[in-house]
Amino acid sequence: MVVSWNSEPHLRVLFPSLPPGARVTLVDNASTDGSAPLARQARFTVLRLSRNEGFGPACNRAVTEESAPFDAILLLNPDTEWLSGTAGLEKLFSELFAGGATAAVAPALEGDGQAEFQLRKLPSLGSLAREAFLVNRLWPKNPWLRRERYLFREPLQALEVEQPAAAALLVKASVFLDLGGFDPQFFPAWFEDVDFCARIKEAGFSIRYVPAVRVRHTGGSTMRALAYRDYLPLYTRNLFRYLGKHEPAWKTGVARAILALGTVLRIGLLLGFRGDHTRRDAWAAYFRVLAGLAGLGWRTSLAESPRV
Repeated sequence: MVVSWNSEPHLRVLFPSLPPGARVTLVDNASTDGSAPLARQARFTVLRLSRNEGFGPACNRAVTEESAPFDAILLLNPDTEWLSGTAGLEKLFSELFAGGATAAVAPALEGDGQAEFQLRKLPSLGSLAREAFLVNRLWPKNPWLRRERYLFREPLQALEVEQPAAAALLVKASVFLDLGGFDPQFFPAWFEDVDFCARIKEAGFSIRYVPAVRVRHTGGSTMRALAYRDYLPLYTRNLFRYLGKHEPAWKTGVARAILALGTVLRIGLLLGFRGDHTRRDAWAAYFRVLAGLAGLGWRTSLAESPRV
């Protein structure tokens, strides 16, 4: 399954790479480009939505509207390329149904920064503090980050992980349905996959990383297309929706204080340094985050949906 929003250039790379005979559904989130015609030309199933419903709800729609029986769901971002052919897909299925409590398996993502990006432990106060106070940026090889991102692993070592990115993830259909799929409150994106992985763990299942199967992932294409002032408050809002579901109130309160102090730190640094975004965009993003943390609402044009 591929969820797409104006992703035609990426799909022109992904579609030819898919194993021959694979049953593919493209969920088109009201794209205005040629994504849907391209999928139809490849004889894939197209579920074309009248509006952009976001990643999680689009996945849920595709699963619930599928009429043919299926044992597993392979989630693939549009900006991926399948590198391991039919044998790789068979390997993932074999690992998923080998027995035990495995609910999902993840291939290795390849590409710039993917080794550090793909695998993580579920969020903790420590991981939030290291990000908020720029520890990971100033000391990128610190031992806490290495443990959190599973960077101690051997390149071809298969292992159980808490939270692989959903850019490429094979999930048992029975588990996906039993858990109710992705939670739509995380519209339009971010933290729906973290929440899903947390619910897999809470239900007594596990997730396995299988690096013998490889997928190239460009990554960050959606974020780069968004204004930082819209992305950051939405990302932070969904983080706290996740914490509110899975952590006690006192931890959520401590996390709120940590992020508020980290945001004030960044505002101060803007007086002397320019970061990854223009000062104007960063100022707006940080003050919107502070307003959200203070309970004044999460101002972002991306959250204008009745699902929020």
